[in-house]
Amino acid sequence: MNVAIVDDMATECEILRSLLKQYEANHQQTIEIKTFHSGSELLEGYILGRYDVVFMDIFLNSENGVDCALKLRQLDEDLNLIFLTTSSEFGVKSYDVRAADYIIKPATLEKLSRALQYCKITESQNMLTITVTTKHQQLEIDLSRILYADYQNRSACIHLKDCVIPVCGTFLELSKQLTAYPQFMSCFKGIVVNLNEVRELSNDHLILKKGEQLPVSRRLQRHVQRQRLSLSAGSLRGNAYE
Repeated sequence: MNVAIVDDMATECEILRSLLKQYEANHQQTIEIKTFHSGSELLEGYILGRYDVVFMDIFLNSENGVDCALKLRQLDEDLNLIFLTTSSEFGVKSYDVRAADYIIKPATLEKLSRALQYCKITESQNMLTITVTTKHQQLEIDLSRILYADYQNRSACIHLKDCVIPVCGTFLELSKQLTAYPQFMSCFKGIVVNLNEVRELSNDHLILKKGEQLPVSRRLQRHVQRQRLSLSAGSLRGNAYE
């Protein structure tokens, strides 16, 4: 589970981090935690699906946590939001952004556990992911969100359904990570495609479900077609690859 804490008080961030680590130990669930001291810091360069849960303080130093949460909700419809507040009278504000719950400070393990129970994170936890490093941070990306990966402007890039992410490291390293799964295959030099996202295959190119065209080398065309047929027939598909 990937979690972000947004609170301008370093001590409050540390309290919540400690509680999350206790929750992690009790539930035998890995939790990656990143802290931010303002909403604008979190929103800058935000990538859809980066976090499963965001804990947002309502009273930030020079910002309104609810306003920040509204902007965040516009970027990520499926995000689980949990507000941190000093008074229950502000709990009603959580409904404006469809927050999962709110925690009245001081946070406790009981309050934290209750709030996380309201979050819908089971499905995302079952998805297969790869971990890559960008210029600013490590990202865990669901395989189902990836259309293809390629090499451009001297950088390996992952093309998601909603954005393009340049990643550190070589394209060969990225390619090996992806082609370890049967739905990913090289179709041209410097391109690895998610075959589950392919709508049509012709002699020299393939068309993705979103309409984008990618080249296919003659040498690899038969292999790509055979792999597509295997996937559609279900011989390589299992719950792990859905």
